[in-house]
Amino acid sequence: MTNLAVAAATGRGDSLISKVKNGRISLCADLQHRLIDLFELDRVRLFIAVEIAKDGMLYFDPTFKQLCHASTCFVKQMLSLIGDDISPEQKAMIAAFSEHTIAIVAAQAGIDVTGRISTLMPAITSLVQKAEQDSNSSARPAAA
Repeated sequence: MTNLAVAAATGRGDSLISKVKNGRISLCADLQHRLIDLFELDRVRLFIAVEIAKDGMLYFDPTFKQLCHASTCFVKQMLSLIGDDISPEQKAMIAAFSEHTIAIVAAQAGIDVTGRISTLMPAITSLVQKAEQDSNSSARPAAA
């Protein structure tokens, strides 16, 4: 697309688009979101490539695309189990499998993202614990 076409589609001036394209100014969050929508980019894959792998060009790699899709499906499945009453053994198996999955994704992507992804694990664990606490507190009858 030309700078003029991108400017028209995003509601910004073509001069601004040119400066962003040439790296003379940084993207603001609003323009970033407009460009993601305009080019119909996969936000999850883009986040993983840019923020976790620190290599935006991975976004365009077909293998990376497949790995991100598989990982996203796995995480969605794992999170869907949070509300269900599952045993500690099942939770341990999910955690072990996710670590294994992360290592495979990192190895096949050709980069060392395992450490970066595993830094997210405490946040996910915290969310799981909070969901369990919320679930337990909503299951208890209110005191009279």
